[in-house]
Amino acid sequence: MSSRKKAVISYLGLYFAGILFLLIEKKDDFVRKSAAQSVTLNIAVILFRNFFMLIPIIGKFLVILFDIFFILLLVFLIIKVSKNIHFKLPIISEISEKYVINWFK
Repeated sequence: MSSRKKAVISYLGLYFAGILFLLIEKKDDFVRKSAAQSVTLNIAVILFRNFFMLIPIIGKFLVILFDIFFILLLVFLIIKVSKNIHFKLPIISEISEKYVINWFK
């Protein structure tokens, strides 16, 4: 399987596929960076989504808006990695490259 396909799957499979590729892929930096960013992004999404659910009255509306934004962001990232471009998300990419990749060495 090509690096681009693995990177796309790491975003499509949310954090499950990201963790799997971090565990099995040891040589391909493109796949590892994409998988680490996918894991970090999905953890951040879970945390923000849960926070928005706690807000009374407008919380459900915020969750819907956040979900739409997240889906659009995933589509954007999938398009980028399918063109063999690793797009670094601010903060998320820094955390993923600093910590997540090192956890799965």
